[in-house]
Amino acid sequence: MNEEEGGTQNSEPASIRELIEQYIQGRLNEKLDKLKADDVAEQEKLLGKYQTETWLEDASLRISQLRLATHTPKQHHPDSKASAMFYRDAQNKHDYVGSYGMKLDADVIGNAAVLDVFKLLRLKFNDVSLLDRLLSADADFISALSNKNELAEIRYQRFLAFSQLPTELNAGRLSKQVLFPVQQDNYHTLVLLYPSALVHQAYQQISNDRFGEENKVLREARFKKIHKVQESREYPNLLVQNFGGSKPQNISQLNSDRRGSMWLLPSIPPTWQGKIVELPKGKSIFTGYLTNRKDVKPLLSSIIQLYRNENRRNTVEFREERDSLVAQLTDCVIDMSFELQQSAASGWTQKKSFNLAESFWLDRGYREELFDKEDADDLTEEEEAWLRAYRERDWHADIGSNFGDWLNQLLTAKGKLTDLDDHESRVWSIILRDKLQLLKEEFA
Repeated sequence: MNEEEGGTQNSEPASIRELIEQYIQGRLNEKLDKLKADDVAEQEKLLGKYQTETWLEDASLRISQLRLATHTPKQHHPDSKASAMFYRDAQNKHDYVGSYGMKLDADVIGNAAVLDVFKLLRLKFNDVSLLDRLLSADADFISALSNKNELAEIRYQRFLAFSQLPTELNAGRLSKQVLFPVQQDNYHTLVLLYPSALVHQAYQQISNDRFGEENKVLREARFKKIHKVQESREYPNLLVQNFGGSKPQNISQLNSDRRGSMWLLPSIPPTWQGKIVELPKGKSIFTGYLTNRKDVKPLLSSIIQLYRNENRRNTVEFREERDSLVAQLTDCVIDMSFELQQSAASGWTQKKSFNLAESFWLDRGYREELFDKEDADDLTEEEEAWLRAYRERDWHADIGSNFGDWLNQLLTAKGKLTDLDDHESRVWSIILRDKLQLLKEEFA
């Protein structure tokens, strides 16, 4: 059995002409089934109208009321009179990724009463639609339009005309328009058209992914926790957009095929999930918490290797390279501080005997909370003392000193550099202290 739009055929057609005849007969049968048995006059009228040559002649004239399209105007406004546009694959040859490389179903707009002609062109013979045969000037299709070669060519030209752009394009006053600047006080007016053919392809893909038999099996397997090699696709938070109301065929043929509906994918920003920052387990960040960071380890190794090169000690080049490496190391410390300031919960340094200078520096949430309480005159004595110490104490220098001591001890223990002294520690302390002061208190 070969089922096509407009009727059910009894056998596979042996030619394009036979396919056309079967379609016309199917249309006739639908009309006859709706008549009363004694309505002989109407039956004879229909039999004459649906003679193959008569119907093809009428169809070749009526098809001028339709316009083949890939981009349609009425989805933006049902009363739009803008011209539809039809683009074929062969007209878009370039190296950019785009929908032109896809095989899309053509749409059609115009008089809905003439859509029976377009339904004929959507039929396939040997897996090639009659529409594709029309557009490619297929000789078998042309000869099937009439028993007379000259008349067949005339009908072919009439059919072909509905795929060609009109000589004058109409933007339509109800169309959405964008003024695109090209020069000073000079614009191109762009008319936005609905990419109906591409939208229909997306609709078919989503429909198959949601309701296709294969995907139903995959979803059931996932529910039962059964492994499957194939992937299943889900589309959460879909919305439905409707066009044409109770008469979707007035918008376009493909819109009618979708019963006027199209799904809208969610166009919203993703929900940001911040990186989970691990908090120091000790009383200071200048412990293994800092030493084991991925960005810190290679810098420490480079500093150790630099110091182990005895021939370079106390030269200008040595000091410049050392100071550069330590400056990069302090940048890593600053990055780590930003992570804690922005991600750690307010008051996290108050729950243990954390280094007070580092608490001033890293517990930004707690600091801002106390500022708010101060404005509301709601500070406890302990909180007031914390804020006073924050303002009066040179905690930048304390943090710099902690950094210098940490680096000195680390190089002595892990790098086995026994000749380091307090001079290096002071140099490194100053580098971090100065960076903190440059960032200013509200950022440090």
